[in-house]
Amino acid sequence: MVIVPAEHPLDWKKPPVITLLLILLNVLIYFGYQGGDTTRREEAVRVYLDQDLLSRERPLFSASLEHRERLEANQQRALEALPRQQLAWLVLADLEFGHELRALPAFQQDANWQAARAKAEAARDLTSSLRFGFVPERFTVTGLFGSMFLHGSFWHLAGNMVFLFIFGFALEAALGRAMYLGLYLFSGLCSGLLWWALDPSWVPGIGASGAISGLMGMYIGVYGLRRIRFFYWLGPLLGYFKAPALWILPLWLGKELYGLVRAADHVNYYAHIGGLISGFAAVWLPRQLGRLRVDEAYLAKEDPDAPFKRALAALDEQIGRFALDQAAARGPELLRQFPGQPQLIDRLYGVAKARQDRSLMSETLKQLFALPPAPATDAMLRRLGEDSSANQPGLLAHPAIQMHLLRRLLQLNESTQALNSWRRLARSGQLPEPLPGLTLQLAKQMGQRRDVQTVRELSRFLREHYPEADPTRQLAIYQQHLSA
Repeated sequence: MVIVPAEHPLDWKKPPVITLLLILLNVLIYFGYQGGDTTRREEAVRVYLDQDLLSRERPLFSASLEHRERLEANQQRALEALPRQQLAWLVLADLEFGHELRALPAFQQDANWQAARAKAEAARDLTSSLRFGFVPERFTVTGLFGSMFLHGSFWHLAGNMVFLFIFGFALEAALGRAMYLGLYLFSGLCSGLLWWALDPSWVPGIGASGAISGLMGMYIGVYGLRRIRFFYWLGPLLGYFKAPALWILPLWLGKELYGLVRAADHVNYYAHIGGLISGFAAVWLPRQLGRLRVDEAYLAKEDPDAPFKRALAALDEQIGRFALDQAAARGPELLRQFPGQPQLIDRLYGVAKARQDRSLMSETLKQLFALPPAPATDAMLRRLGEDSSANQPGLLAHPAIQMHLLRRLLQLNESTQALNSWRRLARSGQLPEPLPGLTLQLAKQMGQRRDVQTVRELSRFLREHYPEADPTRQLAIYQQHLSA
């Protein structure tokens, strides 16, 4: 049975950075660190066999296993038929047998046996599941935390990462990155603690499934009784349904309890239950008390750009009925409220130009020149260049504006419009510091068009105003190369 939420599509305007980093971390640990476990295991087996421990411990292990697992005759024969290396690892990796061994008088009285065992166990404990896995019977904080980032197989990793992504991207957007990460780790720790409290096992536990079960609980806690969309897969049946999120918690919890009672697999149902309950409680209770902030607009699927779209529509309405004085008065506030919006800048530029409003034009152009390259931005810059060429009286002719415009037009390779801005700067008598370098850049663009006369004009300007500047020397060399 699979029931997973399908309420929110992935929104790359709010990328799930923490979720993707958690996935990357788990993948890197599995392939970069756990990939060395085969070598570590082989080394541990070699040390164990070199100490000649197998012949001494084999009958004790068989008796212990038969007592604990109630082995049948065929299982006992299969155990005895295992190759020495496999049997050696089976004996060495059985932590419960190692615990029983230490209680034997014969072991306690044999210092050589103890030393040999200690050496083999030291090599064994370098494997990832024993070094950083969580063993309830030998509780460590390192194991409780580290086990969340280890996996037993590629498919174990792949399954957990798929569910981490499904639940993680929506929760990260709803809760905020810091809260989301903190609750993810919290539920992972709680899942291990419940296992430790209820089933103090000697088996190492690894995997992110406890923390991911916590995400499932958090999801229910975030949505509560809100009706959301779920995808289900029940054998041959699959599809979608809508239900209050809280109704799904008993289904998920019941599935884990059934597995705990009836399943005969290696799934750690205690961890799943602990994560599910702790994740739900950590979100649902603070929400009821008003102590947890959640992005309600995201949960309700409100368009994050809705306020801007409403403001833009109101501005268009004012422009449409020629209430330009109202539009101009509102302009600076809109620019502060919605900075860097090309559509808003384009409309307010038109208003400022029509009203010859210097203050609004200044605010609008500041944001225009700060925009990154994009088709809409480039179109506005070309429009500004054309308007500047139309000899608008004073408004666009200011040297500071022409300086910024010249730089951006050169980036667009609009050399004709850039030349017009350059000439206005040259005639202004206010020669800004970057002008020599921009003049050289413009000359090279004109040179590519084989406009030798304009290159000569630019070179003459540099020789007259910046005779010792490096761009002046470079342009002289470029002229020689151009005429060769």
